[in-house]
Amino acid sequence: MKTAIVTGAGGYIGYRLCQYLSEQGVKVSAITMDRNLDLEKLKGVTVYINPEPSFLNFQKQLSQNHADVLYHLAWCGVKSDEKNSEFVQCKNIDLCLSAMQLAKEIKCERIVVPGSAAEYAYCGEIITGYNVAAPGDFYAAAKAAAHILCQQYAVQNELSLNWLIVGSVYGPGREDGNLISYTIKSLLSGDVPVFTKLEQKWDYLYIQDLLQALYLVGVRGVSGKTYPIGFGEARPLYWYVKTIRDLIDPSLTMEIGKLPYKNGKCPDHSVLDIRDLQKDTGFSPQVSFIDGIAKTIEYYRTLVTRRGALQAHETLSQRPK
Repeated sequence: MKTAIVTGAGGYIGYRLCQYLSEQGVKVSAITMDRNLDLEKLKGVTVYINPEPSFLNFQKQLSQNHADVLYHLAWCGVKSDEKNSEFVQCKNIDLCLSAMQLAKEIKCERIVVPGSAAEYAYCGEIITGYNVAAPGDFYAAAKAAAHILCQQYAVQNELSLNWLIVGSVYGPGREDGNLISYTIKSLLSGDVPVFTKLEQKWDYLYIQDLLQALYLVGVRGVSGKTYPIGFGEARPLYWYVKTIRDLIDPSLTMEIGKLPYKNGKCPDHSVLDIRDLQKDTGFSPQVSFIDGIAKTIEYYRTLVTRRGALQAHETLSQRPK
């Protein structure tokens, strides 16, 4: 891979993917909704500002530069309080098809789109990428709908598409109300986090391992294949939150089992079969949960300390003189 396009380049994963590709010597066209100074500093990265829900505005500019891979990461409504907004989530389906149209018009060789393990939340099986979709909210339903439509568009237009079933990603800087950030921030702030019984098994993947997987699929992925992406090891959610608590302070209190499950029943396990990904691309996750979560906790600990110092400074500056 020598050139790539990344939509959603200002997001948590998008920015880090641009950075990773830049480090591999890949020239990147980064499409983002707002200006991002960090993106603009990356070597070999050209930034395009796109406030509209379409990518065809850049067809002329991007067609002048051959793109080996288009990574479509742009997705609205990823925060917990927006995942059941049908209006927000349905817009993402059109956005996915717009990315497919752009790839067709500029003759991009491969399209890589990260979907979500949430597409199969209630399928009752190990996720292989070929299960029957069983989403649990509008976010997951929109991902599943986009998955089917993008695959059909790729077949009809002879495009090379790899749809990725991504498990739960964590790491420094992710702050969208997910289980990991909620647990860490609550414990570091002295609050008592409250949970369901957390019996379902999930597969957590550190951000740097996800970037490796995205790159490898862009280079070696088999055309048309759907790849689940995870660490390859699933544990009950309560194991993850207890591990976080023990690394911060084993004496801290958590309330596991106080909240009811959504829809009154335990969500299905998010267990991913990554053998095809490993066989086809050579993917091998490097960061264990213990090591990755230690780095993530340290990030949030530094953040809490800085915010506390800033608040103390502001309080002192507001005192009468």
